[in-house]
Amino acid sequence: MSMNFKKLGETKVTTALMLVNIAVFIIMTLHGGSEDIDNLVRFGAMVKPLVKLGQWWRIFTAAFIHIGFFHILFNMYFLYSIGPLFEKLYGSRNFLIIYLLAGIMGNLFTYAFASNNTVSAGASTSLYGIFGLAIGLMINYRDDDILRGLGASFLSIIAINVVYSLFATGIGIQGHIGGFLAGVILAGIFPVVHRQLPMTTIIISLLAFVVLSILFIIIGNKSVGI
Repeated sequence: MSMNFKKLGETKVTTALMLVNIAVFIIMTLHGGSEDIDNLVRFGAMVKPLVKLGQWWRIFTAAFIHIGFFHILFNMYFLYSIGPLFEKLYGSRNFLIIYLLAGIMGNLFTYAFASNNTVSAGASTSLYGIFGLAIGLMINYRDDDILRGLGASFLSIIAINVVYSLFATGIGIQGHIGGFLAGVILAGIFPVVHRQLPMTTIIISLLAFVVLSILFIIIGNKSVGI
């Protein structure tokens, strides 16, 4: 993969997110390894029983932890490939908020529906949130041929990743679904730069995000059973 450093220099949030993910991976590798279960848990991977016991920070930290070299390589490639475009579309501040919230909802979905003994982590919760933004472009800007077409251009990429998530072993499909759902909803809260969204769309989307997050917490609390 050839790196376009000018592109990264123009999108500081994407660059910062990549650096943080890589830094965490290096630290984990040097202090116990990124594929050691105990070390993953120590650094903040998603573990449902521990979240139920009060370690809610895991729904945030898990989005910055990767399990093995190819896991982080794959995720950082996608962040490098699509992050700059959506950062420019939504603005750096809103892109960061969307990225973090998608990761959180992805991990809340994992908390609700994954098995109790699952240890999960990865930026893909947030990355699928970016895919969800593409669908959100198609929904919220139906009258804008350029934005609608841009969103539609990601359909094949999304389909390939969904198929891969369904059939590849060791993939946390729950986190992907939750992150993707978050991206679709958040596209109705945060407008594209120099565009506006109807206030009703913003309110409905905001309520949907809050209600679903609470629902996932309730389901997760009941499913853990401790």
